Amino acid sequence: MYRNLRITAPVLTAVAGLALITGCTADPAPAPEETGTASSTTVGTPESTASASPTDPSASAAQSASSAAITLSRGQEHRITDANTSVSITCSGGGDIDVETNGASVRTTGQCEDIELRGNDNSVSGEDAESLDVEGSNNKADLRNVPEIDVDGTTNTVGVEQTGDIEVEGQNNSVTYASGDPVIETEGTNTVSVR
Repeated sequence: MYRNLRITAPVLTAVAGLALITGCTADPAPAPEETGTASSTTVGTPESTASASPTDPSASAAQSASSAAITLSRGQEHRITDANTSVSITCSGGGDIDVETNGASVRTTGQCEDIELRGNDNSVSGEDAESLDVEGSNNKADLRNVPEIDVDGTTNTVGVEQTGDIEVEGQNNSVTYASGDPVIETEGTNTVSVR
């Protein structure tokens, strides 16, 4: 009997260790698609995350580098939270871009849904977005077609080729557009003009 007990104790220890390793705990660790780097957190279902590949180990390294490339589809969101980063984003029929830092540079291609700049000294340039929302100071946006523009804060500059609705609040903000007959609402000392 003593001999069986000596054999059973190591087996039980191994089984308990295996249970812990395989995730049989009261508080499971997050799945790989639930984690993200500080510079690029993606939101959505695991099938709709915006990383290069959830199983690709180099994906997180690419996300935290000073320059990253992202592809978004409709309903996906990409957040940029690391200061002074440069990101290229391809919007494949949609996708939201949230810049929540200072000094970020974003280049877009394709048709994005909503682009939000929160913070200071950020820039976004590229093609189209359904809406652009700028808050903070010294932000710059240069896009092609943006039907709805909302600017608040100080000394922000927005230039678009075409728009339909412009709302500007704050101080010393500037919005220019090349075409369209937008509905314009301004409050504060701001300028909206045709270029």
